[in-house]
Amino acid sequence: MLKALFLTASLLGTTAAYAQTAPAAPAATAPAAITDPQQFADMAASSNMLEIETSRLALEKSSSDEVKAFAQHMIDDHGKAAEDMNAAAQSDSISPAPGLQPAHQSKLDELSGLEGEAFDQAYIAAQVAAHDEAVALFEGFSTSGADSALKVFAANTLPTLQQHKQEIDAMAAQ
Repeated sequence: MLKALFLTASLLGTTAAYAQTAPAAPAATAPAAITDPQQFADMAASSNMLEIETSRLALEKSSSDEVKAFAQHMIDDHGKAAEDMNAAAQSDSISPAPGLQPAHQSKLDELSGLEGEAFDQAYIAAQVAAHDEAVALFEGFSTSGADSALKVFAANTLPTLQQHKQEIDAMAAQ
């Protein structure tokens, strides 16, 4: 026991000394806003699809009525967003890339292997991350993106994404 306390104190002292001598880590910076309509469409389509597909899984695998209700809400809202985005992209003569981006596919695959409470926790965490990403993407493009129908779509969709973010953040805090 005494040996463990000594080791812990030594490690704490080393960490404190390192913290005093190590250069400060650079502050986290937000990713640069996407300004290209094609890049925005590709990222937004994948993000949207991730939220729909993970929510479909939630309807099958969740053990929580609250999670299932949120998932249905995501399917409904993001289904409409997909229709609206496709119309805006078509107006801009853009075709969003089909399918999920690799990071989104990986998250969907991870959730596919879970059940019950483990699924619920991972789904909520995935939705928090997805909405953080989506809000940042849509905020950036709606303010800095090239003038286009997609920019109008981003500005019109942003309040819904922000509302989703508040809802999932509240669920995560429980």
